[in-house]
Amino acid sequence: MRAKILKDMDTEKFFKNKVISILSALLCVALWGTAFPVIKKCYIIFSIAKADYGSKILFAGNRFFIAGVLVLIAGVFIEKGFIFPKKRDLLPMGMLGFLQIFLQYLCSYIGLSNTTGTKTSVITALGSFLVVLTAPLFFKKDRLNFKKISGCILGFAGVIIINLGGIAEGSFSFMGEGMVILSTVAATAGSIYCKKITTGRNATAISAYHLLFGGLGLILVGLAFGGRLDFTSFTLYLFLIYLGVVSAVSFTIWTALLKHNPVSRILIFNLLIPVFGTVWSGVLLGEAIFTTTNLLSVTLISAGILFVNMQTKKGKQREGNNE
Repeated sequence: MRAKILKDMDTEKFFKNKVISILSALLCVALWGTAFPVIKKCYIIFSIAKADYGSKILFAGNRFFIAGVLVLIAGVFIEKGFIFPKKRDLLPMGMLGFLQIFLQYLCSYIGLSNTTGTKTSVITALGSFLVVLTAPLFFKKDRLNFKKISGCILGFAGVIIINLGGIAEGSFSFMGEGMVILSTVAATAGSIYCKKITTGRNATAISAYHLLFGGLGLILVGLAFGGRLDFTSFTLYLFLIYLGVVSAVSFTIWTALLKHNPVSRILIFNLLIPVFGTVWSGVLLGEAIFTTTNLLSVTLISAGILFVNMQTKKGKQREGNNE
């Protein structure tokens, strides 16, 4: 018991360190950024049609289920034994899996098929702004101040700039922009709920089982929608394992970051996902990335993240207090 307490204290100290928390958050969003071009490449290679929701959802479900299995395997080494969920934790884990994996990605994959990537990036970025505004309602320590509001405005301006020119394309539809909005709301609610349930619980177990539950739900829905994947292709498994590793690493670190830090200070890094998506699209798909617009966008988003992470003197005094 004493060894476990000391280990928990070391973990908390590690993820609360300012430099480590920033680098860890950057690693997560950089990994998530690779997912966009890789998934796009998969749709092309395996001839998954734009309106083939079933196959896309089935693909997502397998990706997250594999991620959950990988976290469980890693947990054997981290926790020195297999992680069995406690009965009291099944419902919270299931609810987190429903919000952060099942509902978020179900709506996201449908929405992405019916709107532009530009609009998706902008609407998703609004989620970070929403978290900063709503976090004070749930967590006493996560208070709203001028720096946080200014940071959100700067960051959101950066997202608008990187997507300039595509925002006005098309019109609003529930199956397009509406689904992306629902996905963003689910992601926001999931992050806040994740922060709530990690207190007193094993972060690795939460990461593993919420990925498994959410992934399984997506697999069942994908099959119900008539989704099909070529499981005889070795290439498919390579892509799924890669995306599974991305999700396993990023969600495990992200859950630990949310457990030990104010929600707004971590989720503001989501604004960098479209930036990393653009960078990786350039690397993997040969798209142009070194433009004045992109550089200006990165500058504004970085300034916004810096503002949100800057603490006032009162904030520093509250750092050691409980939520």
